Amino acid sequence: MSRRVDRVIAAGKLRFGHKWQSPFARLVKISQPHLANIVAGVRELTPDNEIKIAEALRAEAKRLRATADKIERIASTMPAKDNNDD
Repeated sequence: MSRRVDRVIAAGKLRFGHKWQSPFARLVKISQPHLANIVAGVRELTPDNEIKIAEALRAEAKRLRATADKIERIASTMPAKDNNDD
């Protein structure tokens, strides 16, 4: 397996966990069977598909950062434990 495919697998597992292939395929807009064939080494990860995946991952990272910022804003309105209470 190539490093390029290893990076795809790592990104998929990091984002979606153990059963990552189907949601990852939807995210990057590649059919799940095609993605499975790439991961299995049956099909090549073409430069075009790698670019498509990278663009989708960047967009997802941006979306997740925005979500994390919203969660942090909500959490900041809630009481926090005083560190002197220990």
